[in-house]
Amino acid sequence: MPVAARRLRGLVDTTRLVIVLEHRWTLRVGILVFIAVGAVLSVVIHMPVVDGVGHVPYSGTIAPDENRHIANILYYASRSVWAGPVITDAPPHLLTMGEIERFPSYFYYYAASFPVKALLDLGAPYSVIVVALRFANVLIAAVGLLVVHRLVRALGISASISTLVVLLLAFTGRYEWQAAAVTYDTPANTLYFLCLLYCARLIRSSSTAYGDLVRALVIGMAAIIVKYTFVPFVLVAIVVAVALVVQRDGVQTFAHPVRRLRAAFVEHPLTSSLWALLFVVSFAVLLERTGINLLVYGQFNPDCTKLHTHQQCLSFDIYRRNYWAARAHSLGVLNNAPQTPFDVFEFVGSWLSAYFQSMFFYRGRETAWQVDIWVQVAGALVLVLAMVGTLLSVRMLSRTRAFVWGMVVAGSYVVAMFFFNLRTFIRLDNEYAFSGRYLIPVLPLIYAFAVIGAIAMWGRITPGWRRVLVVPAVLLGLFVLVTYAGPVAFFTYAHGDAWFTPFAMRFLPTFLTGAAA
Repeated sequence: MPVAARRLRGLVDTTRLVIVLEHRWTLRVGILVFIAVGAVLSVVIHMPVVDGVGHVPYSGTIAPDENRHIANILYYASRSVWAGPVITDAPPHLLTMGEIERFPSYFYYYAASFPVKALLDLGAPYSVIVVALRFANVLIAAVGLLVVHRLVRALGISASISTLVVLLLAFTGRYEWQAAAVTYDTPANTLYFLCLLYCARLIRSSSTAYGDLVRALVIGMAAIIVKYTFVPFVLVAIVVAVALVVQRDGVQTFAHPVRRLRAAFVEHPLTSSLWALLFVVSFAVLLERTGINLLVYGQFNPDCTKLHTHQQCLSFDIYRRNYWAARAHSLGVLNNAPQTPFDVFEFVGSWLSAYFQSMFFYRGRETAWQVDIWVQVAGALVLVLAMVGTLLSVRMLSRTRAFVWGMVVAGSYVVAMFFFNLRTFIRLDNEYAFSGRYLIPVLPLIYAFAVIGAIAMWGRITPGWRRVLVVPAVLLGLFVLVTYAGPVAFFTYAHGDAWFTPFAMRFLPTFLTGAAA
């Protein structure tokens, strides 16, 4: 056996790897590196130049919809502190920022407007405000990583695998770039992770059932307030968790609510009062926006034309895009224009490819590059192996209620996204919202089950085949880890001032920015 191969086999000794992953500094260093990379991306990624009075060009926006998010924050920051978050008098020209009067996910804009208002009062330039908002999201995403570690541990998974899942998530390109952007996705995802954590704790032990249930409800409502599309997924996570606990321990787990509530306030008056206050505030905010939207307009997020005229709504880029796409599709059908027959297998392949590429490599409306073929093939091979390993391990993963709950949460989320995209494709004949960023809320669960599946599949291989496959498996894994790591995936394909700030173009090496020497 070649010396290099023997050394490589020694380096991948699982005992050594487990020791490294379980060391307390491995997680800490990983998160610190994530924060450092996020800080760099916050400064170097091109900033869309917008204002809070309707000037919202898409040009220059690398992070999805960052232009509208910044514009909305600036609009709230321009209002009086006493005006409150409810808007009833927005002029039609502000529809360039979206429909803001009954938009259910406004709270992030409102909360972020306070530090922005302070920065504006200090005379901070626009670039400093954007970097500050971006870096705040990086820190929120770092908190999300800590929550993910506890979530995976709460499922009954080892510390080494939990740390590995955090590292995989931290260096997934979409998670990094989205963290270094002004968007409500990052705080919403962190809140959803926290909701899942309390659900997992509820399943693992019913000794603090009511406490975990209340916390899951409060944090779940907070996640919905920040991003309303979490409504069904929060409900699924909590309802399935409660059902599994009742199936195991009976309804007596949740018996005597008044007595237990009184006891909680007696034993822990301060924390109980805080959670009660958070529950009341979250419920009130949720009722004012999402509840009234359902009662009055019959939708969580009312169609723009239910509040404004069609002509006014054409100022809103998403409404305009969807309107003209639907119109073109309908006119084609009406005029008997040749229609491309729907091929379900082609759609599934296109859906998987779009989600896979955009999870690790940026794909936007103005993207004009293609991932290198060998990088795609290597990543696709790892993806297929992970899927096969997970499917082969379904029986093992179904042995605990926590795993069953995790698979239901992740599975229902992925299926929901698939049918949402299918509906969009059929209705608009376009692949709108085909993006890996929409799977981030359940990506930690997917990573955890994939790692467990891969370990189980490796355990099924005979010792002889393991000795043969260990070197190519390690080389494949290292190649994918390097080429798919967020910084490498970004700087390999991002070139020119359309991707970078003037600061980055001036101070970063030209081999990173692609600038002319």
